[in-house]
Amino acid sequence: MATSNQIPPLLIAGGRVIDPANGMDSVADVLISDGVIRAVTPSMPAASLDPNARVIDASGLVVAPGFIDIHTHLREPGYEYKETIVTGAQAAARGGFTTICAMPNTDPAIDNAAVVDYVRNRAAVAPVRVQVVGCVTRDRAGRELADMEELITAGVVAFSDDGDPVHDAALMRLALTYSRDLRAPITNHCQDHALCPSGVMAEGWVSSRLG
Repeated sequence: MATSNQIPPLLIAGGRVIDPANGMDSVADVLISDGVIRAVTPSMPAASLDPNARVIDASGLVVAPGFIDIHTHLREPGYEYKETIVTGAQAAARGGFTTICAMPNTDPAIDNAAVVDYVRNRAAVAPVRVQVVGCVTRDRAGRELADMEELITAGVVAFSDDGDPVHDAALMRLALTYSRDLRAPITNHCQDHALCPSGVMAEGWVSSRLG
């Protein structure tokens, strides 16, 4: 029985429950109480349910752990007219995403601890978890490595120059060495501008045949 101070239990009934961690994919009821999943069962007996419980009929719907988006453009700071941390996080929550990774295509770029701190502070009020991706190179310019250790210490979870590829192979090799030692991945935009300065189609057998 819920008291006046408690949130009533929530029963999500009859949905297709997909839980990869436990190998589950079947129709079931999910009981949540005090923010914790208390039971996942093929059918929750009505007699065992709190009379104050809220029931959501999930028939024909999927019930799953929160999704994770590892590449989001929140654009704050610098481009708030396109998106902000809060509005992007709100959109993520409505789509079922509970964790998102903010790419560093901001102004200033996320290439130092101060900008990381700014993003994390702004994300503290977001409805989902916002993880920060730091730059591989300063200002995403591809000329000089960012201080990757400083960024890790500040709280980034990965490195990327987002839509700007790192063209200097020696610089990328050094970045990969640091990322290995720091145990943080690099996501690189795989495009060589020397091969596609203004083209719209890749050279190959199919494109040649079709003209």
